[in-house]
Amino acid sequence: MINDRIKFTVDHRLDLLEEKAIEVVKVLQKNNFECYFAGGAVRDLLLNRKICDIDIATSAKQDEVKKLFPITEDRGKSFGVIVVKMGKFEFEVATFRKDIGTTDHRRPKETEFTSAEEDAKRRDFTINGLFYDPVKEEIIDYVEGIKDIKNKVIRFIGNPTERINEDYLRLLRAIRFAGRLDFQIEENTFEAIKKNADKIKLISVERIRDELSKILQNENRSLSLEILSRTKLLKELFPELEALKNVPHPPEFHSEGDVWTHNLLALNNINDLPKESVTEELVWAVLLHDIAKPETIGFRATQGKTKITFFDHDVRSAEKAKSILERMRFSHSFINAVVWAISQHMRIVHAFTGMSERKQKKLFLDENIQLLLDLTYADLSASLRPNGKPDMQLHNDALEMAERFSREMKDEEKNQMKKFDLVTGKDIMEILKIPASKEVGKIKSEIEKAYFEGKINTREEALKMVNK
Repeated sequence: MINDRIKFTVDHRLDLLEEKAIEVVKVLQKNNFECYFAGGAVRDLLLNRKICDIDIATSAKQDEVKKLFPITEDRGKSFGVIVVKMGKFEFEVATFRKDIGTTDHRRPKETEFTSAEEDAKRRDFTINGLFYDPVKEEIIDYVEGIKDIKNKVIRFIGNPTERINEDYLRLLRAIRFAGRLDFQIEENTFEAIKKNADKIKLISVERIRDELSKILQNENRSLSLEILSRTKLLKELFPELEALKNVPHPPEFHSEGDVWTHNLLALNNINDLPKESVTEELVWAVLLHDIAKPETIGFRATQGKTKITFFDHDVRSAEKAKSILERMRFSHSFINAVVWAISQHMRIVHAFTGMSERKQKKLFLDENIQLLLDLTYADLSASLRPNGKPDMQLHNDALEMAERFSREMKDEEKNQMKKFDLVTGKDIMEILKIPASKEVGKIKSEIEKAYFEGKINTREEALKMVNK
Protein backbone atom coordinates (compact mmCIF):
# COMPACT_ATOMS: atom_id res chain seq x y z
CA MET A 1 0.00 0.00 0.00
CA ILE A 2 1.32 3.43 -0.96
CA ASN A 3 0.71 5.88 1.86
CA ASP A 4 3.02 8.84 1.66
CA ARG A 5 2.45 11.58 4.20
CA ILE A 6 4.37 14.65 3.19
CA LYS A 7 4.69 17.69 5.38
CA PHE A 8 3.31 20.66 3.49
CA THR A 9 2.87 24.18 4.81
CA VAL A 10 0.85 26.67 2.77
CA ASP A 11 3.26 29.45 1.84
CA HIS A 12 0.67 32.14 1.27
CA ARG A 13 -1.70 34.04 3.50
CA LEU A 14 -4.93 32.05 3.87
CA ASP A 15 -7.95 33.63 2.25
CA LEU A 16 -11.44 33.47 3.77
CA LEU A 17 -12.42 30.43 1.66
CA GLU A 18 -9.47 28.43 3.00
CA GLU A 19 -10.05 29.60 6.58
CA LYS A 20 -13.70 28.51 6.51
CA ALA A 21 -12.80 25.14 4.95
CA ILE A 22 -10.26 24.56 7.73
CA GLU A 23 -12.99 25.30 10.30
CA VAL A 24 -15.09 22.49 8.78
CA VAL A 25 -12.16 20.07 8.96
CA LYS A 26 -11.39 21.02 12.57
CA VAL A 27 -14.99 20.43 13.69
CA LEU A 28 -15.05 16.96 12.13
CA GLN A 29 -11.59 15.99 13.42
CA LYS A 30 -12.45 17.23 16.94
CA ASN A 31 -15.35 14.78 16.86
CA ASN A 32 -12.98 11.90 16.04
CA PHE A 33 -13.68 11.71 12.30
CA GLU A 34 -10.98 11.48 9.66
CA CYS A 35 -11.28 14.59 7.47
CA TYR A 36 -9.23 16.21 4.69
CA PHE A 37 -9.29 18.59 1.75
CA ALA A 38 -9.66 16.46 -1.38
CA GLY A 39 -9.01 16.47 -5.14
CA GLY A 40 -8.36 19.58 -7.21
CA ALA A 41 -7.87 21.93 -4.27
CA VAL A 42 -4.94 19.82 -3.02
CA ARG A 43 -3.43 19.68 -6.50
CA ASP A 44 -3.68 23.47 -6.82
CA LEU A 45 -2.19 24.01 -3.36
CA LEU A 46 0.87 22.01 -4.44
CA LEU A 47 1.10 23.97 -7.68
CA ASN A 48 0.59 27.28 -5.88
CA ARG A 49 -2.43 28.03 -8.06
CA LYS A 50 -5.47 30.04 -6.97
CA ILE A 51 -8.14 27.85 -5.36
CA CYS A 52 -11.74 28.65 -6.28
CA ASP A 53 -13.50 25.87 -4.36
CA ILE A 54 -12.57 23.23 -1.80
CA ASP A 55 -14.09 19.76 -1.57
CA ILE A 56 -13.84 17.93 1.74
CA ALA A 57 -13.71 14.16 2.29
CA THR A 58 -14.43 12.49 5.61
CA SER A 59 -15.13 9.22 7.40
CA ALA A 60 -18.31 10.78 8.83
CA LYS A 61 -21.67 9.77 7.37
CA GLN A 62 -24.21 12.37 6.20
CA ASP A 63 -26.33 12.25 9.35
CA GLU A 64 -23.22 12.62 11.49
CA VAL A 65 -22.14 15.69 9.51
CA LYS A 66 -25.61 17.23 9.84
CA LYS A 67 -25.48 17.01 13.61
CA LEU A 68 -22.26 19.01 13.75
CA PHE A 69 -23.19 21.99 11.55
CA PRO A 70 -26.23 24.28 11.88
CA ILE A 71 -26.77 24.90 8.16
CA THR A 72 -26.53 22.00 5.72
CA GLU A 73 -28.18 20.88 2.51
CA ASP A 74 -28.56 17.38 1.09
CA ARG A 75 -26.91 17.09 -2.29
CA GLY A 76 -26.06 13.77 -3.88
CA LYS A 77 -27.45 11.74 -0.98
CA SER A 78 -26.77 8.41 -2.69
CA PHE A 79 -23.10 9.42 -3.02
CA GLY A 80 -22.76 10.46 0.61
CA VAL A 81 -22.46 14.16 -0.23
CA ILE A 82 -23.82 16.95 1.94
CA VAL A 83 -23.27 20.71 1.60
CA VAL A 84 -22.07 22.56 4.69
CA LYS A 85 -22.72 26.30 4.62
CA MET A 86 -20.28 28.62 6.37
CA GLY A 87 -21.32 32.22 5.89
CA LYS A 88 -21.24 32.98 2.15
CA PHE A 89 -19.26 29.80 1.41
CA GLU A 90 -20.52 26.31 0.62
CA PHE A 91 -18.43 23.16 0.96
CA GLU A 92 -19.32 19.75 -0.42
CA VAL A 93 -18.50 17.26 2.31
CA ALA A 94 -18.40 13.68 1.01
CA THR A 95 -18.09 10.43 2.93
CA PHE A 96 -15.16 8.27 1.79
CA ARG A 97 -16.67 5.87 -0.74
CA LYS A 98 -15.98 3.22 -3.34
CA ASP A 99 -17.96 3.22 -6.60
CA ILE A 100 -19.22 -0.14 -7.85
CA GLY A 101 -20.11 -0.63 -11.53
CA THR A 102 -21.68 2.03 -13.76
CA THR A 103 -25.17 2.61 -15.12
CA ASP A 104 -24.55 5.11 -17.90
CA HIS A 105 -20.75 5.51 -18.00
CA ARG A 106 -21.17 8.48 -15.69
CA ARG A 107 -22.81 7.37 -12.45
CA PRO A 108 -21.96 4.27 -10.40
CA LYS A 109 -24.56 1.49 -10.00
CA GLU A 110 -23.98 1.62 -6.28
CA THR A 111 -21.60 3.06 -3.73
CA GLU A 112 -20.05 1.64 -0.62
CA PHE A 113 -18.70 3.75 2.23
CA THR A 114 -15.09 2.86 2.81
CA SER A 115 -11.61 4.16 3.68
CA ALA A 116 -9.67 7.20 2.51
CA GLU A 117 -7.40 4.94 0.47
CA GLU A 118 -10.30 3.35 -1.45
CA ASP A 119 -11.81 6.80 -1.98
CA ALA A 120 -8.56 8.05 -3.52
CA LYS A 121 -8.38 5.07 -5.87
CA ARG A 122 -11.88 5.66 -7.34
CA ARG A 123 -10.88 9.12 -8.62
CA ASP A 124 -9.80 9.89 -12.19
CA PHE A 125 -6.17 11.08 -12.29
CA THR A 126 -3.33 10.69 -9.81
CA ILE A 127 -2.98 14.47 -9.54
CA ASN A 128 -6.62 14.62 -8.38
CA GLY A 129 -6.35 11.71 -5.93
CA LEU A 130 -4.56 13.54 -3.11
CA PHE A 131 -5.78 14.55 0.36
CA TYR A 132 -4.53 17.39 2.56
CA ASP A 133 -4.85 17.61 6.31
CA PRO A 134 -4.73 21.38 6.98
CA VAL A 135 -4.52 20.83 10.75
CA LYS A 136 -1.44 18.57 10.70
CA GLU A 137 -0.27 20.25 7.46
CA GLU A 138 0.24 16.92 5.67
CA ILE A 139 -0.41 15.70 2.13
CA ILE A 140 -1.76 12.12 2.11
CA ASP A 141 -0.88 10.31 -1.13
CA TYR A 142 -2.15 6.80 -1.93
CA VAL A 143 -1.73 7.08 -5.74
CA GLU A 144 1.71 8.66 -6.36
CA GLY A 145 0.07 11.92 -7.27
CA ILE A 146 2.89 14.00 -5.77
CA LYS A 147 5.41 12.33 -8.07
CA ASP A 148 3.24 12.99 -11.14
CA ILE A 149 2.76 16.63 -10.17
CA LYS A 150 6.54 17.01 -9.82
CA ASN A 151 7.06 15.32 -13.20
CA LYS A 152 4.15 17.25 -14.80
CA VAL A 153 2.30 14.11 -15.86
CA ILE A 154 -1.40 13.32 -16.36
CA ARG A 155 -1.96 9.65 -15.46
CA PHE A 156 -5.13 7.67 -14.80
CA ILE A 157 -5.31 6.02 -11.38
CA GLY A 158 -5.03 2.23 -11.75
CA ASN A 159 -6.29 0.69 -15.00
CA PRO A 160 -6.81 3.44 -17.62
CA THR A 161 -9.60 1.61 -19.47
CA GLU A 162 -11.52 1.02 -16.25
CA ARG A 163 -11.26 4.72 -15.34
CA ILE A 164 -12.50 5.69 -18.83
CA ASN A 165 -15.44 3.26 -18.70
CA GLU A 166 -16.57 4.79 -15.41
CA ASP A 167 -17.10 8.14 -17.16
CA TYR A 168 -16.35 8.71 -20.84
CA LEU A 169 -15.99 12.46 -20.23
CA ARG A 170 -12.61 11.61 -18.68
CA LEU A 171 -11.34 11.27 -22.26
CA LEU A 172 -11.72 15.04 -22.63
CA ARG A 173 -10.84 15.89 -19.03
CA ALA A 174 -7.37 14.42 -19.56
CA ILE A 175 -6.81 16.85 -22.45
CA ARG A 176 -8.21 19.77 -20.45
CA PHE A 177 -5.87 19.16 -17.51
CA ALA A 178 -2.89 18.64 -19.82
CA GLY A 179 -3.57 22.01 -21.47
CA ARG A 180 -4.51 23.90 -18.34
CA LEU A 181 -1.49 22.72 -16.34
CA ASP A 182 0.92 22.36 -19.29
CA PHE A 183 1.49 18.69 -18.35
CA GLN A 184 2.27 15.69 -20.56
CA ILE A 185 -0.17 12.79 -20.83
CA GLU A 186 1.50 9.56 -19.64
CA GLU A 187 1.97 6.95 -22.40
CA ASN A 188 -0.50 4.30 -21.15
CA THR A 189 -3.10 6.98 -20.46
CA PHE A 190 -2.58 8.46 -23.92
CA GLU A 191 -2.92 5.09 -25.66
CA ALA A 192 -6.06 4.25 -23.68
CA ILE A 193 -7.66 7.55 -24.71
CA LYS A 194 -6.76 6.92 -28.35
CA LYS A 195 -8.10 3.34 -28.22
CA ASN A 196 -11.39 4.45 -26.64
CA ALA A 197 -11.87 7.72 -28.56
CA ASP A 198 -15.05 6.52 -30.28
CA LYS A 199 -16.79 6.27 -26.90
CA ILE A 200 -16.84 10.04 -26.51
CA LYS A 201 -19.97 10.20 -28.68
CA LEU A 202 -21.88 8.03 -26.21
CA ILE A 203 -22.26 10.85 -23.67
CA SER A 204 -24.52 13.89 -23.87
CA VAL A 205 -23.64 16.67 -26.30
CA GLU A 206 -24.06 19.23 -23.54
CA ARG A 207 -21.33 17.65 -21.39
CA ILE A 208 -19.00 17.47 -24.39
CA ARG A 209 -19.75 21.09 -25.33
CA ASP A 210 -19.07 22.44 -21.83
CA GLU A 211 -15.79 20.52 -21.54
CA LEU A 212 -14.64 21.72 -24.97
CA SER A 213 -15.44 25.33 -24.08
CA LYS A 214 -13.25 24.99 -20.97
CA ILE A 215 -10.46 23.59 -23.14
CA LEU A 216 -10.78 26.42 -25.67
CA GLN A 217 -10.87 29.18 -23.06
CA ASN A 218 -7.53 28.07 -21.65
CA GLU A 219 -4.35 29.76 -22.93
CA ASN A 220 -2.95 26.43 -24.18
CA ARG A 221 -5.94 25.85 -26.49
CA SER A 222 -3.73 25.27 -29.57
CA LEU A 223 -1.73 22.58 -27.78
CA SER A 224 -4.96 21.00 -26.55
CA LEU A 225 -6.39 20.95 -30.08
CA GLU A 226 -3.28 19.13 -31.29
CA ILE A 227 -3.67 16.55 -28.51
CA LEU A 228 -7.35 16.14 -29.41
CA SER A 229 -6.22 15.38 -32.94
CA ARG A 230 -3.45 12.97 -31.96
CA THR A 231 -5.76 10.99 -29.67
CA LYS A 232 -8.39 10.71 -32.47
CA LEU A 233 -10.97 12.56 -30.35
CA LEU A 234 -11.11 15.46 -32.79
CA LYS A 235 -11.90 13.11 -35.67
CA GLU A 236 -14.79 11.68 -33.65
CA LEU A 237 -16.19 15.06 -32.63
CA PHE A 238 -15.28 17.42 -35.49
CA PRO A 239 -14.12 15.68 -38.67
CA GLU A 240 -14.61 19.11 -40.30
CA LEU A 241 -11.60 20.42 -38.34
CA GLU A 242 -9.44 17.42 -39.23
CA ALA A 243 -10.20 18.23 -42.88
CA LEU A 244 -8.26 21.53 -42.53
CA LYS A 245 -4.98 19.60 -42.51
CA ASN A 246 -2.92 19.75 -45.72
CA VAL A 247 -5.24 22.32 -47.33
CA PRO A 248 -2.71 24.71 -48.86
CA HIS A 249 -2.77 28.47 -48.45
CA PRO A 250 -1.50 31.09 -50.91
CA PRO A 251 2.10 31.59 -49.64
CA GLU A 252 2.05 35.31 -50.45
CA PHE A 253 -0.57 35.78 -47.68
CA HIS A 254 0.01 32.71 -45.48
CA SER A 255 3.64 31.72 -45.17
CA GLU A 256 2.76 30.08 -41.83
CA GLY A 257 1.51 26.99 -43.67
CA ASP A 258 -1.74 25.14 -44.34
CA VAL A 259 -5.22 26.04 -43.05
CA TRP A 260 -4.81 23.82 -39.97
CA THR A 261 -1.56 25.56 -39.01
CA HIS A 262 -3.17 28.97 -39.54
CA ASN A 263 -6.06 27.98 -37.29
CA LEU A 264 -3.72 26.84 -34.50
CA LEU A 265 -1.77 30.10 -34.71
CA ALA A 266 -4.97 32.18 -34.68
CA LEU A 267 -6.20 30.33 -31.58
CA ASN A 268 -2.85 30.93 -29.89
CA ASN A 269 -2.88 34.64 -30.76
CA ILE A 270 -6.12 35.14 -28.84
CA ASN A 271 -3.81 35.29 -25.83
CA ASP A 272 -2.60 38.72 -27.01
CA LEU A 273 -6.06 40.20 -26.42
CA PRO A 274 -7.30 41.62 -23.08
CA LYS A 275 -8.76 38.92 -20.82
CA GLU A 276 -12.26 40.38 -21.06
CA SER A 277 -12.17 39.79 -24.83
CA VAL A 278 -11.43 36.07 -24.50
CA THR A 279 -15.07 35.03 -24.42
CA GLU A 280 -16.62 31.67 -25.21
CA GLU A 281 -18.05 33.22 -28.39
CA LEU A 282 -14.61 34.38 -29.54
CA VAL A 283 -12.80 31.06 -29.11
CA TRP A 284 -15.49 29.20 -31.05
CA ALA A 285 -15.55 31.91 -33.76
CA VAL A 286 -11.78 31.62 -34.24
CA LEU A 287 -11.94 27.82 -34.17
CA LEU A 288 -14.53 27.72 -36.97
CA HIS A 289 -13.81 30.86 -39.01
CA ASP A 290 -12.19 28.98 -41.94
CA ILE A 291 -14.07 25.70 -41.57
CA ALA A 292 -15.29 25.74 -45.20
CA LYS A 293 -11.92 26.35 -46.85
CA PRO A 294 -11.44 22.67 -47.84
CA GLU A 295 -14.56 22.79 -50.03
CA THR A 296 -14.07 26.31 -51.41
CA ILE A 297 -10.44 26.00 -52.51
CA GLY A 298 -9.82 26.88 -56.13
CA PHE A 299 -6.83 27.33 -58.41
CA ARG A 300 -6.62 30.17 -60.92
CA ALA A 301 -3.99 30.67 -63.59
CA THR A 302 -2.69 34.27 -63.66
CA GLN A 303 0.28 35.45 -65.72
CA GLY A 304 1.68 31.97 -65.96
CA LYS A 305 1.28 31.30 -62.26
CA THR A 306 -1.33 29.31 -60.36
CA LYS A 307 -2.99 31.17 -57.50
CA ILE A 308 -4.97 29.60 -54.68
CA THR A 309 -8.43 31.08 -53.99
CA PHE A 310 -11.20 30.54 -51.43
CA PHE A 311 -14.16 32.43 -52.91
CA ASP A 312 -17.12 32.83 -50.50
CA HIS A 313 -15.37 30.82 -47.79
CA ASP A 314 -16.59 33.34 -45.18
CA VAL A 315 -20.26 32.81 -46.05
CA ARG A 316 -19.87 29.04 -46.41
CA SER A 317 -17.90 28.86 -43.16
CA ALA A 318 -20.68 30.75 -41.37
CA GLU A 319 -23.25 28.26 -42.68
CA LYS A 320 -21.11 25.31 -41.63
CA ALA A 321 -20.37 26.84 -38.23
CA LYS A 322 -24.10 27.31 -37.65
CA SER A 323 -24.68 23.62 -38.29
CA ILE A 324 -21.85 22.61 -35.92
CA LEU A 325 -22.97 24.95 -33.13
CA GLU A 326 -26.56 23.74 -33.46
CA ARG A 327 -25.25 20.19 -33.23
CA MET A 328 -23.51 21.17 -29.99
CA ARG A 329 -26.78 22.72 -28.72
CA PHE A 330 -25.54 26.23 -28.06
CA SER A 331 -28.17 28.91 -27.43
CA HIS A 332 -29.69 30.84 -30.35
CA SER A 333 -28.10 34.11 -29.19
CA PHE A 334 -24.67 32.44 -28.95
CA ILE A 335 -24.99 30.91 -32.41
CA ASN A 336 -26.21 34.17 -33.97
CA ALA A 337 -23.24 36.13 -32.58
CA VAL A 338 -20.60 33.61 -33.67
CA VAL A 339 -22.14 33.02 -37.11
CA TRP A 340 -22.45 36.76 -37.76
CA ALA A 341 -18.79 37.37 -36.87
CA ILE A 342 -17.60 34.53 -39.13
CA SER A 343 -19.81 35.71 -42.00
CA GLN A 344 -18.35 39.23 -41.73
CA HIS A 345 -14.68 38.42 -41.20
CA MET A 346 -13.82 39.08 -44.85
CA ARG A 347 -16.28 41.99 -45.27
CA ILE A 348 -14.03 44.08 -43.06
CA VAL A 349 -11.81 44.30 -46.15
CA HIS A 350 -14.64 45.80 -48.22
CA ALA A 351 -15.37 48.41 -45.55
CA PHE A 352 -12.42 50.37 -46.89
CA THR A 353 -12.95 49.87 -50.61
CA GLY A 354 -16.45 49.74 -52.09
CA MET A 355 -18.81 50.00 -49.11
CA SER A 356 -21.11 53.00 -48.65
CA GLU A 357 -20.76 55.01 -45.46
CA ARG A 358 -24.21 53.89 -44.37
CA LYS A 359 -23.20 50.26 -44.76
CA GLN A 360 -19.98 50.96 -42.89
CA LYS A 361 -21.96 52.42 -40.02
CA LYS A 362 -24.29 49.42 -39.92
CA LEU A 363 -21.32 47.06 -39.78
CA PHE A 364 -19.29 48.96 -37.19
CA LEU A 365 -22.22 49.74 -34.90
CA ASP A 366 -23.48 46.17 -34.75
CA GLU A 367 -23.84 44.88 -31.17
CA ASN A 368 -21.26 42.16 -31.93
CA ILE A 369 -18.65 44.42 -33.52
CA GLN A 370 -16.11 43.80 -30.72
CA LEU A 371 -16.38 40.06 -31.34
CA LEU A 372 -15.71 40.66 -35.04
CA LEU A 373 -12.76 42.97 -34.33
CA ASP A 374 -11.22 40.39 -31.99
CA LEU A 375 -11.76 37.61 -34.54
CA THR A 376 -10.13 39.85 -37.17
CA TYR A 377 -7.13 40.37 -34.89
CA ALA A 378 -6.66 36.63 -34.37
CA ASP A 379 -7.08 35.90 -38.08
CA LEU A 380 -4.80 38.66 -39.41
CA SER A 381 -2.09 38.14 -36.79
CA ALA A 382 -1.92 34.49 -37.89
CA SER A 383 -1.67 35.41 -41.59
CA LEU A 384 2.06 35.72 -42.10
CA ARG A 385 3.51 37.37 -45.19
CA PRO A 386 6.67 36.00 -46.90
CA ASN A 387 8.79 37.97 -44.41
CA GLY A 388 7.22 35.96 -41.57
CA LYS A 389 5.29 38.94 -40.19
CA PRO A 390 1.55 39.78 -40.33
CA ASP A 391 0.14 42.96 -41.86
CA MET A 392 -2.06 44.41 -39.10
CA GLN A 393 -2.89 47.70 -40.85
CA LEU A 394 -6.37 46.50 -41.77
CA HIS A 395 -7.16 45.67 -38.15
CA ASN A 396 -5.82 49.02 -36.96
CA ASP A 397 -7.97 50.83 -39.56
CA ALA A 398 -11.02 48.86 -38.46
CA LEU A 399 -10.45 49.83 -34.82
CA GLU A 400 -10.17 53.50 -35.79
CA MET A 401 -13.35 53.35 -37.87
CA ALA A 402 -15.33 51.66 -35.10
CA GLU A 403 -14.16 54.27 -32.60
CA ARG A 404 -14.96 57.15 -35.00
CA PHE A 405 -18.50 56.02 -35.74
CA SER A 406 -19.20 55.38 -32.08
CA ARG A 407 -17.80 58.77 -31.12
CA GLU A 408 -19.50 60.83 -33.82
CA MET A 409 -22.98 59.35 -33.95
CA LYS A 410 -25.74 60.27 -31.54
CA ASP A 411 -27.50 57.50 -29.63
CA GLU A 412 -30.68 57.99 -31.66
CA GLU A 413 -28.78 57.59 -34.94
CA LYS A 414 -26.93 54.52 -33.62
CA ASN A 415 -30.23 52.85 -32.80
CA GLN A 416 -31.55 53.67 -36.27
CA MET A 417 -28.48 52.12 -37.89
CA LYS A 418 -28.77 48.97 -35.81
CA LYS A 419 -32.49 48.54 -36.40
CA PHE A 420 -33.95 49.06 -39.86
CA ASP A 421 -37.56 50.23 -39.52
CA LEU A 422 -38.40 52.37 -42.56
CA VAL A 423 -40.78 49.64 -43.62
CA THR A 424 -42.18 46.65 -41.74
CA GLY A 425 -43.39 43.22 -42.76
CA LYS A 426 -46.91 44.36 -41.87
CA ASP A 427 -46.59 47.31 -44.31
CA ILE A 428 -45.57 44.95 -47.11
CA MET A 429 -48.43 42.50 -46.43
CA GLU A 430 -51.03 45.31 -46.36
CA ILE A 431 -49.77 47.00 -49.54
CA LEU A 432 -49.44 43.79 -51.55
CA LYS A 433 -52.41 42.08 -49.82
CA ILE A 434 -50.39 38.91 -49.22
CA PRO A 435 -50.05 36.71 -46.11
CA ALA A 436 -46.89 36.28 -44.05
CA SER A 437 -44.36 34.37 -46.14
CA LYS A 438 -40.72 34.13 -47.22
CA GLU A 439 -41.58 36.57 -50.03
CA VAL A 440 -42.32 39.28 -47.44
CA GLY A 441 -38.90 38.75 -45.86
CA LYS A 442 -37.21 38.82 -49.26
CA ILE A 443 -38.84 42.14 -50.20
CA LYS A 444 -37.93 43.68 -46.83
CA SER A 445 -34.30 42.53 -47.24
CA GLU A 446 -34.08 44.13 -50.71
CA ILE A 447 -35.40 47.42 -49.33
CA GLU A 448 -33.01 47.27 -46.38
CA LYS A 449 -30.13 46.61 -48.77
CA ALA A 450 -31.09 49.63 -50.88
CA TYR A 451 -31.19 51.80 -47.78
CA PHE A 452 -27.75 50.79 -46.54
CA GLU A 453 -26.31 51.23 -50.02
CA GLY A 454 -27.62 54.82 -49.97
CA LYS A 455 -30.10 54.32 -52.82
CA ILE A 456 -33.11 55.35 -50.70
CA ASN A 457 -33.39 57.51 -47.58
CA THR A 458 -37.02 57.93 -46.55
CA ARG A 459 -40.06 55.84 -45.66
CA GLU A 460 -41.85 57.14 -48.75
CA GLU A 461 -39.06 55.83 -50.99
CA ALA A 462 -39.15 52.50 -49.17
CA LEU A 463 -42.92 52.16 -49.69
CA LYS A 464 -42.52 52.93 -53.39
CA MET A 465 -40.10 50.01 -53.64
CA VAL A 466 -42.79 47.70 -52.24
CA ASN A 467 -45.08 48.57 -55.15
CA LYS A 468 -42.47 47.98 -57.83
